[in-house]
Amino acid sequence: MSVKIPSAAVGVKINEWYNAIRKFNVTDAVMLKAEIEREIFQMEEDQDLLLYYALMEFRHRMMLDYIRPLEEGEASLDFSEILKDIEDKQDKLTGLLEYYFNFFRGMYEYQNHDCIKAISFYRRAEKKLLHVQDEIERAEFHFKMAEIFYQMKQSHVSMNYALQAVETYQAQETYTVRRIQCEFVIAGNYDDLESHEKALPHLENALKLAQEEDQRILEGHTFYNLGNCYYKMGNTDQAAEYFNKAIVIYNEEKSDILSKAFFSLALVYFKQKQNEQANQMVNKGVEIAEQSSDIIYIAKFRFLKALYVDEAGMDSLLETFHLLEAKKMYPDIEDLAFEAAEYYNEIGRCSDSVYFYQMVFSARKQMKKGDWSYEV
Repeated sequence: MSVKIPSAAVGVKINEWYNAIRKFNVTDAVMLKAEIEREIFQMEEDQDLLLYYALMEFRHRMMLDYIRPLEEGEASLDFSEILKDIEDKQDKLTGLLEYYFNFFRGMYEYQNHDCIKAISFYRRAEKKLLHVQDEIERAEFHFKMAEIFYQMKQSHVSMNYALQAVETYQAQETYTVRRIQCEFVIAGNYDDLESHEKALPHLENALKLAQEEDQRILEGHTFYNLGNCYYKMGNTDQAAEYFNKAIVIYNEEKSDILSKAFFSLALVYFKQKQNEQANQMVNKGVEIAEQSSDIIYIAKFRFLKALYVDEAGMDSLLETFHLLEAKKMYPDIEDLAFEAAEYYNEIGRCSDSVYFYQMVFSARKQMKKGDWSYEV
C-alpha cells in the first residue's frame, strides 16, 4: 500500500506556486503546477485543499493570458469550464478560500472589461481581507483596487490604494513587475488630475526599472504611458515619438493591446492634420482589432473615421457611444466625447460641440455617482 502525501505538504507547495504567479515567474509557476498535479493524485483526501488548487489553477491561467501573447491562429484560453467547476462548489468556500474566489473572479471580470462585475467581486473579497495575513497578498489586493478605481477615474481613491501597495512592494526586491505597474497607476492618476509634471517622474522610474529587469513588454507599456502623458500636455510630437516606440515593442512581443497603440497614434496624427499617416494607423489598427474580434476598438476606429474623415458621420459616432454606454464604459465615453467636442468647436460646428460637451459632463456625473460600480 502506497504512503499518502500529507495535504499540508501539498498546501505549502501551492503557496510557493502562488508566489511564482504573483511574481509573473512563468517558468517556476509551470514547473510547480506540474509537480503539484502529480502529488495531488498521491495525497490524502482534503476537499478544501482541492478547492485551493482549483482557485490557483484559475489564477495561473489568468497570469498566462496576461503575460503570454497568442501565436497566430492560437485560440485564447477557455476559462468557462474551470470557472463553472469552482462556482459549483462555491457553497463550500469559507474564509481565505472565499477571499481568493472573489478576488480572482474580480480580476477575471476586469480582464474582460466588465468593471461593474469586477468591483462587485473585489468588494466581496475586501470583506474577507481580515483572513489574509500575508502582507504581499494584501498589497496585491490594494494594487488591484487601485487599478480599477484608476480605470473608473476615481483618482483619489485609486491613489490611496496604490500608495498602500507600493509601500509593500518597494520593500520586496523580487516584485519589480508590480512596482512598475504601481508607477503606471500613480502616474495615470496624476494625469487625470492634470498634474502631468508629477506623473513624468513615476513613468521615468518605471522605464528605468523595466529596462534594468529586461521586461520588454513593460518597457513598451511605459513608452505608451509616456506618449499618453505628453498627449495630455499638448505635446503631440513627443506623444507620437513614444507611441511609435511602444508600437515597435508591441509588434515584437505580439501584444494584445497593439490596436490601442495604433488608435492613440492615429488620434495624434489627426490632431496634427497628418491625415494620410493617421489613416494608415487606422487601417492597421482595424485589421488587428478584427483579427482578435475586439468590438470595442473596431468601434473606436470607426469613431475616428467618422469624426475626422467623414464629416457627415454623426450616425457612426453615435453607434460607438451606444456600444460604450451599453457596457457602462463611462471613462471611454468621456474621453471620446471630449475629442469630438473639441474638434467640432475647432471647425465651428458649435451645436455639435455643445452636444458632445454635455455627453462629457454626463459621463463624469455617472463616474462620480459611483453607484454603478457597486452593484452586487
